[in-house]
Amino acid sequence: MSVSERLRCAPLLLLVEYLVYRVDSVAEGAKDIDLDATRNEDYDKLHRYKAKFESLLRRTHAYNGAVAREIDNGEEYVRLENKVTSGGPADHADVLRLAELRPTDVRMLHAMTFALRGRPVDEALMRLLWPVEVLADLGNDLLHYRQDVVAGQFNTYHCFVELYGAAAPDRLRVELDRYEQQFLDELARFPRSRQAGLRAVCARRYRPLTAVIPEALPLEPTDAGTS
Repeated sequence: MSVSERLRCAPLLLLVEYLVYRVDSVAEGAKDIDLDATRNEDYDKLHRYKAKFESLLRRTHAYNGAVAREIDNGEEYVRLENKVTSGGPADHADVLRLAELRPTDVRMLHAMTFALRGRPVDEALMRLLWPVEVLADLGNDLLHYRQDVVAGQFNTYHCFVELYGAAAPDRLRVELDRYEQQFLDELARFPRSRQAGLRAVCARRYRPLTAVIPEALPLEPTDAGTS
């Protein structure tokens, strides 16, 4: 993107990211309540925010099929996170699905830039970035693992510790390797002339964060009883 394109897109991208954080704050405030079962004011707020997203993006010509897909993915993420944090059963598949959905806001911003520039979405590039975004997000959880546990915030690695105990680092490493291989498989579809540059740009987004998996903290008695 040129400098002028960045300046033109930045205000709306920042506004949308702010609205995403507003949705996160609602979900975080209701983490002990099953919103699907309760259908309280927070449940209604989430529906209003989704409608505001769509209306805003349509009016500003920042809406396309890829954006619509990520809005739906964002709703799925909020619902699944709420299910897990409100005491619902979380298995391996749920935890990984949350990790895959959590970068939805970044993907939506990427899709918006195509719409704002009047260009079709580069689906090959989006597929390449998908596992990179998952890896970067998992790496961020590794970086903030101890702080998240102390603060009682959702953390993917902590979920693995609850599920697998001392085997959690090895189980997570298997998944990290799988996502990295998915990235390499997508990278191989690009022309050779682009592969080295794309690999360098993408790898630095996640490799420093995923190189080391920290030692698992001891579980609280209530957590240990559910693992």
